[in-house]
Amino acid sequence: GAFATTDIAKDELLFSVPRDACVTVSDATSDEDCGEALTNLLKKAGPGGTTVALAGYLAKEYLKMRELEKQLAANDDGEEAGGEVSALSESFDDIKFAPYIRTLPWERGINEQEHVLFWSEDDIDKYLKGSLCYSESVALRDEVKFGVKVLQGLVGPAVRGARGERTVDPLWTLLPWERDTATTASDVGGLEEAVVGAFVTILTRSFTTDVFEERLVPLLDMLQHSDTSSVTHSSNDAGGVEVRAAFDLKAGDEIYNRYQKETDDDEEKMPRYRFFTRFGFVPGASTPVRQMLAERNVLFYPKREEV
Repeated sequence: GAFATTDIAKDELLFSVPRDACVTVSDATSDEDCGEALTNLLKKAGPGGTTVALAGYLAKEYLKMRELEKQLAANDDGEEAGGEVSALSESFDDIKFAPYIRTLPWERGINEQEHVLFWSEDDIDKYLKGSLCYSESVALRDEVKFGVKVLQGLVGPAVRGARGERTVDPLWTLLPWERDTATTASDVGGLEEAVVGAFVTILTRSFTTDVFEERLVPLLDMLQHSDTSSVTHSSNDAGGVEVRAAFDLKAGDEIYNRYQKETDDDEEKMPRYRFFTRFGFVPGASTPVRQMLAERNVLFYPKREEV
C-alpha cells in the first residue's frame, strides 16, 4: 500500500509513470528473443492473444532472470571467475523490467496472494465445487493451461537458450542417441509455473488505460483496493500514466485505487465472489477465503428460497 506523507489537494499530481516504464504488449512483440513468435500469435489470435503474449513475455524474462541469479551465485566464491561474473551482471541489463519482476507474485503466498490459479485440482473440487465461482474458476484454469501449451513452443526456446540447453526439432528426439541430449518444448522446466504466475500478475495488477491498452503500471499497482478510490489515473500526451488525487487527502491517509466497482447483484459489474476469482481476495472480508468457502458463506453460495 501507499500513504500520503503530506496534505494533498484534489486533482494534485501524485506521480506519473512514463510509457517505457510500463509493461505493454509492445514490449512482448519487440522482444529480441521471442518478439516475432508473439507477434505471429497476435496476428492469429487477435486481441484475445494480448494476455497470452504478455504472460509469455513476463514468464520468459522471469526465468531468464532466475537463471542469471543461479549462475551468479555459483560463481560468487571464485576470484578467477571475476570476468564471467561481470559479464553475467551486465546480462541483467538485457532484462528490462528485472527490478519490477522481482516484486511480482510468482508463487502462492507471495504478497499474501491466494489466487485460484495457484490452487491444486483437489482444492478446487474441495472448496469451490457448488459455489458461484466454481465454473468461472475452472474455465479460467483451462484457458491458462491452453496458454501454457501455446507458450511452451513460443518462449521455451529462449529459456532453454539462457540455460545453455541444446534444442532440436522434436522429431529428432525419436532417434535413440538424441533422447538424452536434446530438450523438447514440453520439457522446459518451470515454464508452466512461471506462466501461471504471469497470468496471476496480469489478472490482479493490469490496467486498461483510457486508450484501451492493457498494461502493467509499476507504483499504481501497489495501491490497495477500496470501492472509494483515492485516485484517478489517465494517459498523458506522451503515453504515460498520470495519477492524481480524487479528493483532498490528509497526511497519513492511505491511498486507495478501485480495481472494479463492488456489487452483490449486478453480474455485468463485479460481484464480490468474482473479486476472488479475478483478484484473489474478497473486499472487506476478515475471514480467510477457504474458511468462508468451507462454511458455505452466502457470498459464495446462493441462498435457497423457503417453500
